[in-house]
Amino acid sequence: MKAKATFALLVLAIWSGTAFAGPPSLLGGKPLPGGTAHRVGAGWPSLLYEWWHAGNPDWAIGGELVYGEWSGEYSDVEIGGAFNVPLRWHIGGGGAVDVAFRLTPGVLFGSAEERREDDFVFGLRGEFGIPITIDLSPEVNLVTGVMVPFSAFFVDDADDYVVIPILPRIGAELKATNTITPWLLLELGPAIAAGEFGSDVDFAFRVWVGSTFR
Repeated sequence: MKAKATFALLVLAIWSGTAFAGPPSLLGGKPLPGGTAHRVGAGWPSLLYEWWHAGNPDWAIGGELVYGEWSGEYSDVEIGGAFNVPLRWHIGGGGAVDVAFRLTPGVLFGSAEERREDDFVFGLRGEFGIPITIDLSPEVNLVTGVMVPFSAFFVDDADDYVVIPILPRIGAELKATNTITPWLLLELGPAIAAGEFGSDVDFAFRVWVGSTFR
């Protein structure tokens, strides 16, 4: 009986449209309602900033100060700067659940530790995935989905290699005011590295806390 009641409430939430509409979402699949927004965050592996513009698709210009595993694992970045151009297409939903396809081309310049020495590293990333927003209340969004930050790294005096992480995600966006939405995001899962050295599989993760401003 409880299971049936829970299912009925879920169906009602989905069909109710905006009755449980949460705040705007830059992490998940909900499209921007219009105008621009700013997203800032701090965590592992970087500090980040993105300036978002509503459109078809929604798009942004972003930058990162990187001091860790840029793709979640294997990148060994000591310090670096990255430039990203996130693109997000809304592909489904519109009630309590919104689904999008996100593509984020990016480039990294920095230093990486190789054999106890810091060498120049150049990275290219084509991150893609399916972000999902689930409205829990007018003040709270649940964010989920999966991201794949596919990356290639070119390091001085070391083998070039690629990293393919598969990172399911969980997070939340909390409405503080009509223009400020704090958020938390955790992504974790397996990562595959391949190069002249062969291949390897390890655990990867990324985590940030920050806020959206409109």
